[in-house]
Amino acid sequence: MGKKTVCAVVVTYNRKNLLLNCLNALKAQSYPLEHIIVVDNASQDGTVDFLSEHGWVSGVSEKFSLISLANNQGGAGGFYAGIEFAYQRGFDYIWLMDDDGYPSNDSLAQLIPYCSDDCYIGPIVLDSQTKNKLSFSLRLPASIDVIDFYSKIPQSYREENIIKDIVLPFNGTLISSKLVQKMGLPHREYFIWGDEREYTIRAKKHQANILTVVSAIFYHPADSSSSTPMFFNKLRFNNANSNLKLYCFCRNSIALFSEHYGIHYSLAFWLKTTWFFSFTQPDLAKLKFTWRAMWHGLRKDFSHHKEYL
Repeated sequence: MGKKTVCAVVVTYNRKNLLLNCLNALKAQSYPLEHIIVVDNASQDGTVDFLSEHGWVSGVSEKFSLISLANNQGGAGGFYAGIEFAYQRGFDYIWLMDDDGYPSNDSLAQLIPYCSDDCYIGPIVLDSQTKNKLSFSLRLPASIDVIDFYSKIPQSYREENIIKDIVLPFNGTLISSKLVQKMGLPHREYFIWGDEREYTIRAKKHQANILTVVSAIFYHPADSSSSTPMFFNKLRFNNANSNLKLYCFCRNSIALFSEHYGIHYSLAFWLKTTWFFSFTQPDLAKLKFTWRAMWHGLRKDFSHHKEYL
């Protein structure tokens, strides 16, 4: 069996210095990448010229491509374009990430042994500052236990080196192109927050091999939202730090629940959100704001996020 080809897809928007750090980390991988794609979401900080100044010029090398979108289509639109580009060019696997994260030098090498025709796998995602705190809280399978630190991962998972049925998309997520062929591309209309979750649900429905590789490490700033405990510390709510993120989170959550799980899951999310802004962090304005977002999600109306750009 020949060496499997891997194409990295990095979506960027106005974070050229972080993007360069990510690209350098990709270039330094101990398991060499066949290709790197940067999808620029119409950045206004000189990203294209900056990349050129540092030797990342599309077309000069067969190893690098730059896709410049005409307007900002969010992470969802960026990953749609990048995955489509990589899939059409026949790479075996597609490695997904945002510009503000970066893999450890052997991250891809640690993932490769777990690849398969139906793989949808990823690394442990650590805070790029502390290198111990998880960037996103991890709920263990079939459990209510939530882990916030790498050191708290149970020994049993460390010994097996995998956590089955768990992945943190799209932070170093490695996906088989054959799986993409079966399940299609992400929902670009989601813009941000929820497209990766919906894609993961779709992967599960197509019997993908979903898992996290404990020895594979990806660094990312700690979750920019506030994953706040609620309902007597039994649940957590992603209280986003911007109206755009909070709107898209609520709208897209309702949209994906109604698409994949039905009205009962949508109602449960509505109740959770209502509880949070009624009792956990009472805020009438945000309660009305999230109700509007969820109504749009139920109606599959994906136009109103533009009001918060």
